[in-house]
Amino acid sequence: MNSYRDTLRFLYALEYRGMKFGLRNIRALVRGAGRPERAFPSIHVAGTNGKGSTSAFIASAFTEAGYRTGLYTSPHLVRFTERIRIDGKEMGEDRLVAYVRRLRPLIEETGATFFEATTCVAFLYFADEQVDIAVIETGLGGRLDATNVLHPLVSVITNVSLEHTEILGNTVRAIAREKGGIIKPSVPAVTGSDDSGVLAVLRRRGARCGVRVRRSSDVVSVVRHAGGREVSLSSPRLATGRFTPGLSGGHQVQNAALALCALDTLLGARTGGRLFGALKGPVIRSGFERVAANTGLRGRLEKLRKGKKTIMLDVAHNPAGMRTLAGELKKQKVKNLVAVFGVMKDKDYSSMLRELSSSARTIIAVAPVQKRALPAGELYQAGKRAGISMLKGGSVASGIRKAVRMKKPKAVLVTGSHYVVGEALMAIQSENA
Repeated sequence: MNSYRDTLRFLYALEYRGMKFGLRNIRALVRGAGRPERAFPSIHVAGTNGKGSTSAFIASAFTEAGYRTGLYTSPHLVRFTERIRIDGKEMGEDRLVAYVRRLRPLIEETGATFFEATTCVAFLYFADEQVDIAVIETGLGGRLDATNVLHPLVSVITNVSLEHTEILGNTVRAIAREKGGIIKPSVPAVTGSDDSGVLAVLRRRGARCGVRVRRSSDVVSVVRHAGGREVSLSSPRLATGRFTPGLSGGHQVQNAALALCALDTLLGARTGGRLFGALKGPVIRSGFERVAANTGLRGRLEKLRKGKKTIMLDVAHNPAGMRTLAGELKKQKVKNLVAVFGVMKDKDYSSMLRELSSSARTIIAVAPVQKRALPAGELYQAGKRAGISMLKGGSVASGIRKAVRMKKPKAVLVTGSHYVVGEALMAIQSENA
């Protein structure tokens, strides 16, 4: 296995093993690899929505402060190596080849899954590169997620709503117990959730671990300045002053506030305060403004131009995320919108269609090239049964072309899944080349 293509082929072949909910495989992998997850300090991030954005805000602040910062997120949009970055730069293809070649005997021996193998690769890379800090996003859940072999400096839980109910549980409280599984003894924890039931679950978990779970709305003061997107954030130890968040959307202010809460909590701990004294308000402000440049994050209400049309890309992939997206579109008074929408078949796509139809006059049903994708025809029929104005789009690329050719809509929204947004980026880049 000497080529990048062969390496990806091997990793993706592991997907047939599915998702194994448990830590036995990853513990065997990291033990065989020399315990790389112990070689660097980390911040661990779980939650239903906002994980990627919150992780990016945190990582960008560290990078801006001059710390060598690892960032592990999933899934990727275009290139596999987007998942593993240091100061915004993707891991080199040659390094991925070398790590997978080294780990292959262990992967085969343990029966590791795709995500378990990828997580171990990320840990090895961050250890070998001697990062000062790594921000690690969970893949699914928390308690039994492969990333949960970490012993972080701070645990972060963005929010909790219904998702992956066949795996995590069919109530918000049950899912909160899974997400809250990243809370560990003596490790401070923060959350962005204001749901009383979720907070009760997380705080019970915190009490068992001897830690207090801080809620960002209790810790961080948010001032939205009139006449624009500028905000000011302040916490007991940090104050940003006025700035414009580098990610579009009012909900990103809450993600930035949670990131500030995590950084404030880190500085309040003995180890964090000693290691990361360069994290000051002005530096964090700059990091929050430069989040996309510092981390490479894309697809969060990202706007591109194609001819006379504005194309917006957003990775909302569940009902709660779609509700937030629809609310933001209304706030921004986006009119004459057509949506190119594709979704995974294990999602509550009927609810997502209802939320999306409140903002889009027409929805074009598409399907990304992914085995979990709901066929475009089935999505089209589901929308028609609900009385929604639908068009058949086929592939993501063909759906975008159809949307762009329509005369009336001034804006095109592409959403429903990371995979849909990823294919959209590739299609747009290919046509613009």
